[in-house]
Amino acid sequence: MDIPRAISWRPPPLRELFDNPQYVSVMMGAGTFFLLSIFIHFPLNNSPMYYSDIVDTFWYQRLNSAGIPSVISGIPYYNYFFEYPPICGLILWLGGWASGGNVMVFAAVEFGVLLGFFLVLTHVTYLFLDYLGIGHTKQLLFSVFAPTILFYGAYNYDIVQAFFTVAALYFFIARPRYDVSALFLGLAVATKLSPALLLPLFWQEMKNNGQRARYTLISGATVAALNVPFMLANFDLWLQSYKYLADWGLEDSFMVWIFPQNMWGIAKDLSLILIVFSALAIYLFLRRKPLLVRAFLITGTFLLFSYIATPQLNLDLLPFFSLVPIVPLSLFYLFEIVDVMIILTWFMYPQQTLPGLTQTFALLRQVYLAFILALLAVSKRKSSEQEVLEKRDLER
Repeated sequence: MDIPRAISWRPPPLRELFDNPQYVSVMMGAGTFFLLSIFIHFPLNNSPMYYSDIVDTFWYQRLNSAGIPSVISGIPYYNYFFEYPPICGLILWLGGWASGGNVMVFAAVEFGVLLGFFLVLTHVTYLFLDYLGIGHTKQLLFSVFAPTILFYGAYNYDIVQAFFTVAALYFFIARPRYDVSALFLGLAVATKLSPALLLPLFWQEMKNNGQRARYTLISGATVAALNVPFMLANFDLWLQSYKYLADWGLEDSFMVWIFPQNMWGIAKDLSLILIVFSALAIYLFLRRKPLLVRAFLITGTFLLFSYIATPQLNLDLLPFFSLVPIVPLSLFYLFEIVDVMIILTWFMYPQQTLPGLTQTFALLRQVYLAFILALLAVSKRKSSEQEVLEKRDLER
């Protein structure tokens, strides 16, 4: 087995981190800002109560035949369908099981779990930046005090996927521990499916097929371990949960401006083609770029071409903006502001998924994202990841 290039680097112990005012400031800022997100989505009469999938859909709209929220009375994939993979389903079940039928307890559990994941994401990103030799100001600007965190942090489960994805990259690049990285990638795929597109990037970084097979086996076994029990318990309902989003229409995609509603099936086929071919182009033609840059490109490309490009998916990109500090702050905030405007205008007009004000903001978001991805693809600037790896190679 190859000697890890980062063998000389070790993260500081947690006690030492808590003695560091900078670390404490970043973590306190993250916790406070996410609590604001929880407040504006929490089902209290004196809060703004902005829409969230977790409360407004999964509690108030998903009812059983007796009019009781399904999250109280059953288990996802077994008693009722749930359109996201098992990690999300387990978090949902935990909130329903603990709620005792009280929506505020349910929201407290769900949002509390998301707060925990955001804090560990912030922690791992902080360590990753230390490894890369990057300061933490951009972490605050790009990954903590971002408008998307405020409006979509306590909204859906994307912050969970973001943590598992960053952890997979961290344990691959900074530590490196390939088995742990593979486990985290499997957990990311078992949260939302799109991180599976990152697997070939890890293959490209490995030196032999044995490493690739082991990494794939661990990731795949993790995904299987979380899916197989539900498949065995109620295969049809488990499958329905995955088919639900496959049958969904276009949402916040630029293609709503191109295809009339009766041609959305063709648009979804085109979406898949664009994702596959753009991913292949990154795998083949940009393979000399650092892993973090390619992971950023793959994640962003999926968001750009997916026929479902809901605004909370920006959360998946936020850590990359601080880990790959190439994107200008002004472009980043244009991208973020129009993303927030999607939810702020969503309930102002009927048929929000059709061309109109809301979809204009969604279109602008995709335009800015295309500029961001193009900037990453053509940039000749040496990334911090490249500089660190070159330094490690010299030390060896």
